[in-house]
Amino acid sequence: MNPSLIRALKLLGAMLLGLAIPGAHEFRFLIPYAITATLGFAFLDIRPVGFRREHFFVLLLNWAIGLVAWAVLIPFNRELAFVALLIGLTPTATASPVVMGMLGGSVEFVAGSVLLTNVVAGLLFPVVLPFLLGADLSISTAPFLKETACIILGPLLAAQAVRMTAPVVTKRLLQYRHLSFYIWLGILFLVTSNAGYFLRSQWGHGGSLLQLTQIGAVAVVLCALNFGLGWKVGGAGVPRETSQSLGQKNTILTIWIALTYVNPLVALGPTVYILCHNSYNAWQLARHRSEAPG
Repeated sequence: MNPSLIRALKLLGAMLLGLAIPGAHEFRFLIPYAITATLGFAFLDIRPVGFRREHFFVLLLNWAIGLVAWAVLIPFNRELAFVALLIGLTPTATASPVVMGMLGGSVEFVAGSVLLTNVVAGLLFPVVLPFLLGADLSISTAPFLKETACIILGPLLAAQAVRMTAPVVTKRLLQYRHLSFYIWLGILFLVTSNAGYFLRSQWGHGGSLLQLTQIGAVAVVLCALNFGLGWKVGGAGVPRETSQSLGQKNTILTIWIALTYVNPLVALGPTVYILCHNSYNAWQLARHRSEAPG
């Protein structure tokens, strides 16, 4: 069987299995540790670089898409406007450098996007969201910065220390880099299991079938828009990296905000987005494999 087809079936199987076993959401606490492990492999083979102008294009689009979508929808449907706002403003996912490493792109660039968008979100969310959501929010910057430091900076610093001080160990570890794909399958399983559990438990919270369909449509449209516009701003240099930085989002964060300060119905938006961006990632990985030489 074609290796790219096998890879695609494994990715699809992990997601379907996660949706079929919602009880596995109880093990979602393992996700940050799994991401840290895969990032350790990814960061062994990179040299950190500074921010590029494309990083700031990603940041600008990240906020512009959310704010414009909110402004367009708020006169017609308050819940849909909140869904669009939270999805649009969600910063880059901490797992995105892992996917970019599997796609053969610049892990350094995407890691920079994670740092920039999450830090800015941590600083601005407590100021912007109370005004736009019309609620008395009290959001601390600490969770954003702590997550970024632990999941991104920790493995980055550890990997670079090993790379610079123990080249033999680095070479040996890189021989097992293929294990990142199987760890990623586990992450996909847990993420989709958590999404499936959430969809089942929150489905009946006051929304009609039409409203639930509209929320899903907003998530799908914004996912396509994020990946598409992200590709455009990358130009000829880093289109795949900017697309991933804008399209793959830290939705767990905005699900928490929606559940805590808005309502479970709005939280369904970023939950559907999880399924969208992971489905697109699976397609990208299968396609990348099929295009690889040899």
